Formats: sequence, C-alpha cells, structure tokens
Amino acid sequence: MTVAESYMIAMNVCGSSYSYRDLLDMATRIAVQAKIDGLAKTQIENLIGSLYMVDDPRDALLIAQLFAHRQAARLERGFRTMSKVGEALNSMYSMGKDRVFASQFLGLVKWIYECIEDVRLPRVNVEAITFDELMKILRGG
Repeated sequence: MTVAESYMIAMNVCGSSYSYRDLLDMATRIAVQAKIDGLAKTQIENLIGSLYMVDDPRDALLIAQLFAHRQAARLERGFRTMSKVGEALNSMYSMGKDRVFASQFLGLVKWIYECIEDVRLPRVNVEAITFDELMKILRGG
C-alpha cells in the first residue's frame, strides 16, 4: 500500500464527502490566512495538539474549536485564521469526523504554511484561492 493509498483510507474515515481537492483548498485558505495574520507555525502545531486534550475522538473537534478562538483572543491576532479553522472543524464534526481526520487535515495546513512561510506572496483573495493557484504561485507562474 502506498502512502497516498494509506492517506486516502485515513481521510475516508466515516465515509467522507470531502474530496482531496476540497481538503487541499480549505487547508490552503487557512494557511494563507495564517501567513497574512502573522501567526507562527507553532500555533498550527498547538491546534493539532489541542485535539488530544480530551479522550473522546469526536468531542476533540469541539475542544479544538474552542482552543482556536482562545488562542486568537490571547494573542490578539489570528481571528480570521481561527475562524476558518473553527468553520472547518465544525463542518468535520457535523459530518461525523474525528480527531484523526482533523489532525491529518491540520497537518496539511501546516505543510502548506511551511511552503509559504518564507515566501512573499502576491496579493491574493484568501476566500477564493485554491491549492492549484497557490502551487502555480510557488512554481513562479
């Protein structure tokens, strides 16, 4: 089994209606917003960690939403990023997803953020940017 096949199985826990493209586009918007908001990569790592604060794998998504908003309030920045994270986690929770799915999704956010962390991005519409558009920017296109 390839890494891609393993990841596909993991992302389809509970019968996902998310496509890879949906997940990559959502992760791209969150990562780009995090860069614009000036959040550190550690904030994304802390979000992943917050999924493991409670035993219940589904309730973990609710706790992570709370943690996201708490971090924005505590840091006094990142409100748009954490709102996008909260929306994504709430959607996942509504679809019956659990901490494994959410953790893997936030892992994608982190990878994308790491790709753009030290890159000067052109002005983009964060609400509409797609993974493909970001990859084109990174390729110099």
